[in-house]
Amino acid sequence: MRIGIRINHRLRWLIFIFSGLFILFGYLVLFSTSAKGGADNYAHFRLARYAFKYPHFFLDHWGKPLFTILSSPFAQFGFKGIQFFNVIAGLLASFFTYLTVRKLDYKNPWLAIIFTCFAPVYFIIMLSGLTEILFSLVLMISVFLFLDKRFFASSIVISFIIFSRTEGIIVLPFFLVAIIIEKKYKAIPFLFTGFIFFSLLGYLIVEDFWWFITQNPYTGAREIYGTGEITHFLNNTKKINGIPLAFMAVLGIVSYAIEFLKRSKKTKQLFVEIILVLSIYLAYLAAHSIAWWKGVGGSLGLIRVMAAVIPLAAILCLRGYNLIFDWLKFNQFVQLALKIIVLIVVIKVPYDLYHLPLKQDGREHTLSEAADWTKQNNLLKHKIYYYDLYFIHQLELNPFDKNICFERIPELQKPGKGMPSGSLLQWDAHFGPNEGQLPLDSLINNPYFKILKVFKPEKPFKVLNGYEYEVYIFQRTDYK
Repeated sequence: MRIGIRINHRLRWLIFIFSGLFILFGYLVLFSTSAKGGADNYAHFRLARYAFKYPHFFLDHWGKPLFTILSSPFAQFGFKGIQFFNVIAGLLASFFTYLTVRKLDYKNPWLAIIFTCFAPVYFIIMLSGLTEILFSLVLMISVFLFLDKRFFASSIVISFIIFSRTEGIIVLPFFLVAIIIEKKYKAIPFLFTGFIFFSLLGYLIVEDFWWFITQNPYTGAREIYGTGEITHFLNNTKKINGIPLAFMAVLGIVSYAIEFLKRSKKTKQLFVEIILVLSIYLAYLAAHSIAWWKGVGGSLGLIRVMAAVIPLAAILCLRGYNLIFDWLKFNQFVQLALKIIVLIVVIKVPYDLYHLPLKQDGREHTLSEAADWTKQNNLLKHKIYYYDLYFIHQLELNPFDKNICFERIPELQKPGKGMPSGSLLQWDAHFGPNEGQLPLDSLINNPYFKILKVFKPEKPFKVLNGYEYEVYIFQRTDYK
């Protein structure tokens, strides 16, 4: 009877926590007019939104097949639909983080939910249309299943992680090592399940069994994005984990050393936990740090990528939290007061970093003005060539209907060639000269184009490679 009461109490507590979190994030989705992540949000959204119409999008390498497949039903309800997909995926990831720490017999397991959801980078990316949250969900399901001794199921689930984000290739070797430590060798072939499944789909749909390798879109881009310090991600700890959680995570790492020295009978279990939690987190952090430092893998040094492993960091945080209160010998009242203070501080961090609900930034506001002006002046009857996906998103056009719009100009070396007379060109200072490799001078001094309108933000700012941000709307002239 007492066990039943405890279970019911725990279930009610979980329902209360997740209901509150869903209401919070749901409110932020509904009342936000923007999402962190820039144009990538709308690139993922458009693939998911139109995948049923263009089925080959389900295997789009850049879009991440697993993300596109699972988010596509939500995307039919618009961009907010795909945001709700990420909210649900994030809450599920935090739930499996909770189950994992319960399996490991941690005290205060419910705090793993809070530490996951309120890590600043995770909090803000849950409100986006990006892929990091799904990656974290696949990872945490796999970690929980493994620690629950369901090795075959864990191997199958983790095998699909490379199709949620390519960095999943970093994770797979650690699961292989853990399987070997547990001597469950029969589970090893199942680590290839996802690759074989999607490779067979690729062979049937695009006639390329090795498409995941041959169509890899991440081949450098150092000349566009540049490089940075190897400590870049550590330098941005405040925006990734937040200082309070980072401090607890460091203590969590220390606690592994302490526990390793104390234990004898459960050394193997602790070693497996270190491999699947601490080692994966550090390897993922190191891989992205090196990629940005060396300018490889198409790295732009975006801190949002760390959201993918935040649930693992939350486990480290909980270890550190428990270590602190194991050391403190205050009475119950003082301990309770300190715990409440820690909770408030952790929850407060994202609100200190971001103005919530999120509003359009300078780039988005400028593009929205350009889109509104285009609609108000009855220019949608002309074919539109564009460089920023957000512009087409605001025009509410099907970006894949080549009769009404087209991404970038047909002839980069001869701007204007192949474009019908009267067609429009949207150029912006971020995508135009960088990814688009189309300098503004090649358009301004070009008889094929005339400037219809220039849009500049109220507060000037610079974008990639130091360009002053502005948006131009050109029209193709009758010049032959």
